[in-house]
Amino acid sequence: MMRLWVNSVACFCALVITPSIADAEYQFERVRNYTGLDHAGYGFLSDLLPGSLLLNRFGAAPIFGKSQVSLVNLTSGDVKDLATNIDWPNVATIIDEKTFGFKAAIIGSGFLVPTHTNGGIWIVELDTEPKVLTKGPVKITKDLKTWKPESGWFYHRGELIDMNGDGLLDIVTSRCAYSVVPWNKKEGKLVWLEHPTHGALDGTPWTEHAIADGPDFLFEPAPKAVSGDEFGACAAEYVGERLTYVHGSEKLGYSTRVVDAELGHGFGCTWVDLNGDGKLDLLATNHLNQGGSVFAYTWDGDLGDNSSTVHKHVLATGFNAATTGAGQAAPGDAIPFFVETKNAHGKPLILVSADNGNYICYLVPNAPNDPSDWTYTKKMIEFIGVDVGRPAIADTDGDGYNEIFVPAYDAGQVLQYKVKFQD
Repeated sequence: MMRLWVNSVACFCALVITPSIADAEYQFERVRNYTGLDHAGYGFLSDLLPGSLLLNRFGAAPIFGKSQVSLVNLTSGDVKDLATNIDWPNVATIIDEKTFGFKAAIIGSGFLVPTHTNGGIWIVELDTEPKVLTKGPVKITKDLKTWKPESGWFYHRGELIDMNGDGLLDIVTSRCAYSVVPWNKKEGKLVWLEHPTHGALDGTPWTEHAIADGPDFLFEPAPKAVSGDEFGACAAEYVGERLTYVHGSEKLGYSTRVVDAELGHGFGCTWVDLNGDGKLDLLATNHLNQGGSVFAYTWDGDLGDNSSTVHKHVLATGFNAATTGAGQAAPGDAIPFFVETKNAHGKPLILVSADNGNYICYLVPNAPNDPSDWTYTKKMIEFIGVDVGRPAIADTDGDGYNEIFVPAYDAGQVLQYKVKFQD
C-alpha cells in the first residue's frame, strides 16, 4: 500500500545505476528508466495498447494531490494524459471495443488518505483524442459519502461479468470505507453494477446490487475451472484480515468461504497453477509492517464446499517495510511469470513488489519438476530506494522474452528490466 502521507525521503541514488543483476540461471537487466512520471503507482500492459504502458499516478497530499491516467510511449518515452480528474486511480481493466464501442479502461479510484476517500468506478476512453467520451471519463457509481467527515467509499478495480444473464456485461467491483477518523466504521463490500440497456455512459450511476460483505481492496474473479457455472471470486481482505472465496448466483444467492482466517491485512490474490499439476491454486499476499508473506493455497474437491480441505503453503516471508511509520507495509503484489512467452509451462517464477519495502525480488521454485514441493528461494532483483508500485510484465519488443516495468513512486520513474536466462 502506498504511503498514507507524503513521505518522499527517497534514496534516489539507487535509480541512476543500471546494473545487470543475475543469479545462476536468470538475468534481470535494467535497460531503461522512464522519467518525468510523478507518483507512478500502477502499470498496465495490453495487446490492445501496442507500444504503450498505461500508468495510473496519484499524489498523496491531502486536497492538493494530483492524479493522472497516462499513456507512456515505450519507444519515445513521451507521456500523454488521458485523464486528470480521476482522484487516486487504482487498478485499470483494459477492454476492447465490444462493450462500449471503443477501447476503454475500467478504473477504480480513491483511497484511505484524507480527502481522497470518496472514489468510484470510471470508464476511460483509451485514446489521446477521444472520439466518444469527448468530455472526458465517465463515472458510473453514485457518491455514497454521508454527513460524517471522510466517510466516502473508494474502489480498487472493476471486472466485466454478466451477472443477471441479460446478455449485457455488468461490472463487479469491491469497495472500502476506511476513514482515518475513529468514529467511522471500516468495512468492505463486493457489489455489481448493472449495465443499463440505454444511456450507459450518460453520467447516470448504474444500479448497484450487493454480493457480499468483506472484500474491500483487490479481488480476482474465479475461472470456470474453479467456479463452474456460478460466480466466484477470491478476495484478500485488508479490513477483515482474511482470505475469502465468494461464490453463488443471483438466483440462489451468494456464500462466503473463509479460506484463511489468519492471513492478516490482505493485499492481493490471483488464480494460477503454481506447481504445474494442471490444477489452479491460489496465490496471495498479506500486507504487514514487519514479517509480510507470500502464500499459496491448494484444496481437495470444490473450494466452495466448506467441507473440502484447504492446504496453506508459505512460499516466502520476512517482507518488512523500510520504516515502522504509520501506513508502511510489505509486500505488495505477487505476480507469476515465465521468462519465455512461448515456453510458459511448469512452475512459474513469482515477481514480488516489496511496496514500502522499497525493492523488487522474485521467488524461484526449489524443485521445478516436483508438484508436491512448495519450497522457494527468494532472490533480490534490486533495491529501488523508494516505494514500489504495481509492476507490469509482457514481451513488448517481440523477442520472446518478458520484460518487467516497475513504477518507482517517489522518484517519478518507471524502471524497465529485461528478463533472460543467463548465458
